[in-house]
Amino acid sequence: METTGETRALKLFLSAGEVSGDYQAAHLARMLARLHPGVKLTGYGGDHMRSAGVGILCDSASWGYVGLEESLRFRPNMRRARVQLAEMLKAEKPDLVILVDGEAFNERLVAVLRREGIPFVHYFVPQVWFWGRWRARRIAEEAALIIPAFPKELEIFRESGARTEWFGHPLLDLIPEVSGSDEPVSGEDRRPVALLPGSRVQEIESLGPTLIETARRLHQARPSLRFLLPVAAKHLEPAIRKLVVDAGMEDFVEIRDGWTGVGVAGCRLALVASGTATLETALACVPMVAFYRVRRLTYFAAKLLVKTRFVAMPNILLNERIVPELLQEAFTVESLVAEASALLDDPRLIQEMRRNLSRIPEVLGGRGAIERAAGAIIELALEKRAAAGA
Repeated sequence: METTGETRALKLFLSAGEVSGDYQAAHLARMLARLHPGVKLTGYGGDHMRSAGVGILCDSASWGYVGLEESLRFRPNMRRARVQLAEMLKAEKPDLVILVDGEAFNERLVAVLRREGIPFVHYFVPQVWFWGRWRARRIAEEAALIIPAFPKELEIFRESGARTEWFGHPLLDLIPEVSGSDEPVSGEDRRPVALLPGSRVQEIESLGPTLIETARRLHQARPSLRFLLPVAAKHLEPAIRKLVVDAGMEDFVEIRDGWTGVGVAGCRLALVASGTATLETALACVPMVAFYRVRRLTYFAAKLLVKTRFVAMPNILLNERIVPELLQEAFTVESLVAEASALLDDPRLIQEMRRNLSRIPEVLGGRGAIERAAGAIIELALEKRAAAGA
């Protein structure tokens, strides 16, 4: 899109409240800059957005959490950031604000945007089709555009009166296309097992010890087994490295910077904290065992809200249990070792899971979702700026 003749650069603000949102916002930012050279991009986010050329005004990538009690440690920082952001938005008046994931922070930011009359878009919007449709109307209120990641959400948001466009799932653009029939059939499989404890601080603290002890026991039984642990953000690395060293596993666990979908592609199996990482692992066609554990109060609250039989995204999308799920009290070292061992010891189970995982891309739309979404956002921003007479 041309910038010739415009009175000033288009100003877009991106707000991402945790690591996964930071990652998605970074790829969107690169596409926005490619489609509209000269666009001014600022935001709240982390290292991924910063590397994509976004001027980061506050590092918010470490704020991710799940649950009521778990949120307490982040509330003071989030409250201060909202006050500062409200002042900045009032002074700068961006043409459009893009809210990316990070529901806990962005939901409260909406009130500021309404008050200042700044149009906003929801991108990679929190899932409403299994967390409760009642949330759709609240998210849809006064949004200039909602861009969901999943097709089932298109109808839900439109029923709520929102202007909604679905372009496909962005992860399809970020993970190389693979086949469900690429499994080696001869010789010893020396590929590593991926360890994915999550991208939130609370997940490293609560899930990491069980995961690393599981890896230690699997290695005891299979001395040639090696592990790969991708680190999604720099602030997570010290805690992860300490877990590995304390378990005496530093010679057998490779800690590597990088995002899940790319990191696990060459692995034979993944042990994955439930969340977006299960979908990234599925798109890489890597067999997995999913797990999660939260505090009791958070779990009971989630049970009242969740409208699906499953927690792991591959199971939700296909509406069947193709990936083992170990939740709450079921998530123990013994159970995770047992599930992982069953897959490591039986190539037929591995191949069957890979065939099932290969069905997932067809329900997520075609590739090119990020470019289509960026184009729609730029068009909307120019439309809003023209209406404002800028």
